[in-house]
Amino acid sequence: MAWRGKHGTGVNGTSLTPETAEQFEAGFKTEFFDQRLISSVSYYHLTKQNISVPIAGTQFSQAIGEARSQGVEIDVSGQITNSLKLIASYAYTDAVILKGENAGNRLWNVPRNAGSVWANYDLQEHGVRGLSVGAGVFFQDQREGDSANSFELPGYGRVDAMAKYQLPIAKAKTTLQFNIENLLDHQYYVATDNSNTFITPGAPRTFMGSVKVEY
Repeated sequence: MAWRGKHGTGVNGTSLTPETAEQFEAGFKTEFFDQRLISSVSYYHLTKQNISVPIAGTQFSQAIGEARSQGVEIDVSGQITNSLKLIASYAYTDAVILKGENAGNRLWNVPRNAGSVWANYDLQEHGVRGLSVGAGVFFQDQREGDSANSFELPGYGRVDAMAKYQLPIAKAKTTLQFNIENLLDHQYYVATDNSNTFITPGAPRTFMGSVKVEY
């Protein structure tokens, strides 16, 4: 599959050559125990040319040549009991610069290993039926901070939690949900702009509530 996309503005004000890409994918899906356990495994190989990256401290960009990203993604979901469901995912990514000034270096902001595990429990007891609680861990290992690979962002793990209640209203399905992101208020860093002058921190402990009504 081929792709042609965005382009940036060079230091002389002219437009850089648009990015192009080629991607190949393959995978399979399996089901066990009357679909109570479902898994999928996929492999991809993506090559991009003329990748536009920001030049630190300016509004301009530069093209780094060509980069390749390839890896394996695994997803597993299982209905352990009538109440308990587990969802897990893992991704291994090998991302390197193939051409340009930093050929051979790893791409910045791309972890080699990343994944998550989430558990959801639906309470079945009388009086609390309709209430669900969940919690999960999301992790990434260290990532290069720039195309020169001069520094790294540390790996991190983040814990999230959720509570959801479906109101017993006959004519409308009303769901109240409350989420906590970064439950332990862990300090971590999400990404850079290909330099050590602008590093995006992860959000602190965050609370979110929502009401959903379906007719």
